[in-house]
Amino acid sequence: MRSSTSDSKDLRAPVAIVGLLGALAAYFCLLETAMRVAVPSLSAEQRREAQDYKAALALQPTTSAGVPTVLIVGNSLLLHGIVRSQLREGLAPRYAVELFPIEGTTFLDWYFGLRRLFARGSRPGIVILCMNVGELVSNSTDGETFAHDMMQMRDLPQVKKLAGLDMMATSDYFFANISSWIGGRVNVRNGVLEKWVPHAAMLAAHFGQTVPAAITVSRALTDRALAHLRAIQEFCKSGGASFMMLIPPARKRNDPAPAIGEAAAKEGILVIIPYSPGEMPAEDFSDGFHLNPSGAALFTGRLHRELLIQLNSGPF
Repeated sequence: MRSSTSDSKDLRAPVAIVGLLGALAAYFCLLETAMRVAVPSLSAEQRREAQDYKAALALQPTTSAGVPTVLIVGNSLLLHGIVRSQLREGLAPRYAVELFPIEGTTFLDWYFGLRRLFARGSRPGIVILCMNVGELVSNSTDGETFAHDMMQMRDLPQVKKLAGLDMMATSDYFFANISSWIGGRVNVRNGVLEKWVPHAAMLAAHFGQTVPAAITVSRALTDRALAHLRAIQEFCKSGGASFMMLIPPARKRNDPAPAIGEAAAKEGILVIIPYSPGEMPAEDFSDGFHLNPSGAALFTGRLHRELLIQLNSGPF
């Protein structure tokens, strides 16, 4: 005959398991809530991206006043390379411009990021992708952050194929798309670092500059660049938007941007290169890669004049 003591012991294990599962569920709910509420208030970069996303999402081909809209997307080269107020003033009142830079992104991030923006109602009249040739031909993505912030779940099979993801990485992207915590863990780290070392950018300016190695022009490079440009132009066209590529200044004179621009022009794809490779003075770069404020002002000034020429001469 079983004693009451043995019955009590038999019940302890299931109760402990249920308690542990409940604690884990509460823990993950706390993490999810923190990611949605606390992190945006911790990170200025997250707040800026949220504002840019909202503005991009609201775009229609023209404003209520009938002014054509322009959406410029890209990465840190856009963030640090263009002075927003200067560009907006230069293109006003003929064009209304919104910028949406996300650091660490490359072509695939924005190909699928634009798909998600358009699926949620964004309809800019003109889309401009700003990044260098190396980022244009890249088949990588910004990992879990991309999966949560820029990818639609229905695009995961295509992302897996184009980015060459293995099953482990694909599962990471799946859960990151669902979970704010998994998709935003990197943002937590960046937010903490931003608060811990608030003037890191000023410190970095005193470090020695390293010029990134130039990519060699080749048939394979040109073919991949054109394939990516065709894909994003076709997508934008299907959504009623015109498309053009913008390549920011490069330190190396043998950068392949002009060759890519010439090849794209033959296929009816406009690539704008306001500064020829090596033309921007070295002192206008902050780290050999990104522009400093003086370089950004120079680049923005030339860009707005070039954009007015291209936009007014359209179609492109």
